[in-house]
Amino acid sequence: MSEQTSYEISPEGIAQIEAVDGYLDETIREGRPIEALIATKRLGEIASERTKEAARAATDSSWSWADVGQALGMSKQAAHEKLRARVHGEIEKGLSKLDRADKSAHEKITRKAMRKRERLGQVPSSPEVDLARQQIDEWEQRQYDKLARGIGTARGGLERAERTVNDKLDRS
Repeated sequence: MSEQTSYEISPEGIAQIEAVDGYLDETIREGRPIEALIATKRLGEIASERTKEAARAATDSSWSWADVGQALGMSKQAAHEKLRARVHGEIEKGLSKLDRADKSAHEKITRKAMRKRERLGQVPSSPEVDLARQQIDEWEQRQYDKLARGIGTARGGLERAERTVNDKLDRS
């Protein structure tokens, strides 16, 4: 544990927390409970993100997972698992977003190639039209290959980030 570690909140921090609590109490008493609920939801999102950031900053410097756990009122193992679960959740969201982007891009490439083929279908067949069809097929394949490389690179980056975090968590 670092010499500067304190498991107490500074007076400024307490004042800020009390101000937020006062706001929530006031909105409820003044008949604006939905506003209070929206605010508590947003505060939960903020608190979740800041917990991750603070745990990362603590373990990147001189604090241990035991210090993080104690600050959060839980065991070292519970704090470690909580952060690991969040990291895996973020990775899963990233992979899901990549899957949606991949599907959307495939559909866009297919539509564009189909439009080009439809235009060619309106022209009488000739060696030039056959060559143009072949060029559309080649263009389409190049686009799919380029997309696959980009998605593969992005997946690799997410996998490397996950391994890095897991390695760090396992060393702690």
